Amino acid sequence: MTERIAPVKVLKAGAALVLAVLVHSFTVTLLVAGGWIIARSPGFAAAWAAGGLLVAIGALLFPRPRGLPADAEVVEPSAAPELYGLARRVAGAVGTAAPVVVAVSDLAVGCAYARVGWRRRPALVVGLPLWLVLSARGRVVLLARTYAQREKDDLLVSGALWTLARWRESLMSGKPLARRGETHMYMATVLGAAAPRGGYEAAGTLGQVLGKLVGWPALLLEHALRGLVRPDGTGPEGTGADGTGSVATTAEVAWLERMVEGRRFVAPLQAAALRGASVAEIRRSPLVAEDDPGARAAGAPAASPLLAEAASGAIDGELSPHYARAMRSFGLIW
Repeated sequence: MTERIAPVKVLKAGAALVLAVLVHSFTVTLLVAGGWIIARSPGFAAAWAAGGLLVAIGALLFPRPRGLPADAEVVEPSAAPELYGLARRVAGAVGTAAPVVVAVSDLAVGCAYARVGWRRRPALVVGLPLWLVLSARGRVVLLARTYAQREKDDLLVSGALWTLARWRESLMSGKPLARRGETHMYMATVLGAAAPRGGYEAAGTLGQVLGKLVGWPALLLEHALRGLVRPDGTGPEGTGADGTGSVATTAEVAWLERMVEGRRFVAPLQAAALRGASVAEIRRSPLVAEDDPGARAAGAPAASPLLAEAASGAIDGELSPHYARAMRSFGLIW
């Protein structure tokens, strides 16, 4: 089985590398072409306009390293030694690099793990809503699942994904401008029959159609590249037993995935936050977050050696300032 899987991994990695090089080549071509047009005719305003446009597009699409989400707040190691210790222990058990940075998000459901910045530092983002209601063992399962599901990408591939995402968003996410519609209505009211007929709407519609037509290749390339770097569940970075078997059972991982996808804990958590329940009261209430009965039946122990209940409580103490802020915004989760 392993002998058959290895060539597939090599082929997928090679294909991802080829697609990434093509994307970056296109960006470099825009920059070089724009500079060449300007250098060829520096005395013509048209050359500066055309060349400057190409350079601007190339600069817009030039890859940047992945960063933390905008709403993520970094937790300093000195303020949360138990949380960092748990993140390191689970990473070691799963077989991935321990996070150097741990951040929390008030509204994210689940966790995320990726390498961020030009230095490619491993970073873990903990979503506080789900983390708050999970038991100690459930928290270990969540971290193991998060580490196992990270995309196998490098700086070249992640940069290409960033470029394709910017290209797609710029071309395919355009919407009619409310200000343009208001202006058109004002002109129709003031000028009456002399007002232009449909010019504003036609221009906006034409721009949206052209954007979607030109943006489709970027969308397809992004989809293909993400498919090539998506975990396949066959190794330490996959979602199969090789990635999480030493930490959690298959039934526990499946239960957690159903919880994250179905979000069946969100409504009870929002109700508890609205009635002013404290963190301790939420932790004691049966929102959802006890270990899955199916996992218990499959032979999973009630506690994990990686996180004792006392240590889990200590983590809650470290995160108490973040909980206090996050609970005021739980109503925004959807």
